[in-house]
Amino acid sequence: MSQQEDYSNLSGISLQGMDSSVQFPEQPLLDAEKSKTLSTTKTEMWKVFYMGVCFLLLNTAAISQNLLSQIYQQLGYDSLGTFILLTQSFFYVVGVLTVPGIIKNWEYKRGINVGAFGYIIVLVAGAMTTACGENKNLAWCQQASYIYGSNIVFALLHGFTAPMFWLCGNRYIAGCASDEKKGQAMGTFVGLFSGALILGSLISKLTITRFGNFRYYLISAGFACLVMLMFMMAPGVQREKEEDVEEKVVEKTKKILRLMTGEKMRKLLPYMLYAGLINATIAAFQYRLVQNTDSGMTPDELNKITTTINLMQGVIITVSSVAAGKLADILKRKWVLNLFNFVQAIGMVLAFASFLEKSLFLVYGMAVLWGIGCFGANTVIVVTMMKDFEGSIESYAVPQIMTPLATAIGYGLCLFPEILVVLSVLVGFLVLNLISTSFYKPKE
Repeated sequence: MSQQEDYSNLSGISLQGMDSSVQFPEQPLLDAEKSKTLSTTKTEMWKVFYMGVCFLLLNTAAISQNLLSQIYQQLGYDSLGTFILLTQSFFYVVGVLTVPGIIKNWEYKRGINVGAFGYIIVLVAGAMTTACGENKNLAWCQQASYIYGSNIVFALLHGFTAPMFWLCGNRYIAGCASDEKKGQAMGTFVGLFSGALILGSLISKLTITRFGNFRYYLISAGFACLVMLMFMMAPGVQREKEEDVEEKVVEKTKKILRLMTGEKMRKLLPYMLYAGLINATIAAFQYRLVQNTDSGMTPDELNKITTTINLMQGVIITVSSVAAGKLADILKRKWVLNLFNFVQAIGMVLAFASFLEKSLFLVYGMAVLWGIGCFGANTVIVVTMMKDFEGSIESYAVPQIMTPLATAIGYGLCLFPEILVVLSVLVGFLVLNLISTSFYKPKE
């Protein structure tokens, strides 16, 4: 029973017939309870910080995924990078629909570690592939089919295990805070691991320039292994009681689908879809808007500009994620949802303007607003699942399905050679998002 329910029961007690001489120790009891709550919150918030730092370090190692399309293209593997991202996103959706039934009895740390291993294997695949750029005589470099096949298999495994990482991670953080502090806890967590765009961009810029792509992937894989050890040493969090631990995988999947198609959740689906599309465009399309500003831009110049943009986005994303979580605690969530929708709309206007004017300055402005809108929206959505849908594993699964599904669609969209076509489709999804979200009524 929540604190709010406790207070409502107390307020409903009838005092008729009670002895008026009875004394109630009102203020001291409230002060003691308040002190206990503050102490608990402080203790649990350090767990949020620890886990946020771990996620930050692993995502720093995995930031190479944002450079995958252009690095593989420069190595002569055409659209392999984008196809890998598409495969990961597709099997991520498959995983979200099935893993809740698998992990229902797992400790949160176990799911996080299995998911972390998936990140390691795709970094190993990246190291093997980029090694061919330095030495074509390596055994696995002799046939392109081996490179394509191994990358796709590792991407499949990563896509399927990644939901364990994020579902268990979200529930770990939810278990660290009271209802009143869930937005702050999630905002802090998202803000910390979003800092990977800052740290990762700096490291990738320095490492790739100094040591090359192969050593960058090799170092990242080794670093990810060290972070996995940190996950193993993370403090435990008490699992929330599951009323349906005996449910089979198929039953759990049906429960998720019923929630998704429910009247209330349906109004949020376009919001999640658009956030996923922007995730994809940041990773696999944003660099094309940079290229559009200068037809004579060299690959080295492109890499330097895109890593600088990623660095800038990292700063903005970290701040916006923390702010989004705090705003979701103190303001009506519909206002916060609409605020980030407005930011994303302005970002789309700048995207069109940068394309038409071939302005690198406008690309930077667009990147800032895409970072604020997309990652702020992701934070608000998770807080909404916590507060409006009781933080059930099914509710966490919905954005974990919709966002990567849209990301997969976005990666497919990014394969279109015409930039104007991509931007026009994004506008269509944005309009759908704006209309649908306007009808959503959160539980305040």
